[in-house]
Amino acid sequence: MEVIFELFSTFIRILVIEILFGTVFYWIGCSVCKAVTFGRYPNSLKSSSGKNKETPVFIVGLAICLAVFLSFIYWG
Repeated sequence: MEVIFELFSTFIRILVIEILFGTVFYWIGCSVCKAVTFGRYPNSLKSSSGKNKETPVFIVGLAICLAVFLSFIYWG
């Protein structure tokens, strides 16, 4: 029974983290990158050299969310 509960909790945790990080932060980062670069970046998720462009966009979205959160804490 413990193994089933552990597998279920791991599945739920991965699902929540994947939805939160993979979707929300990516789309926030994509919107910010498109606005700052006037629609030039990210034009597609794969570059011509085969590198994945998803991680930098995700990091930009995470940084924007942290900045907004911290601004509400310190100046709100």
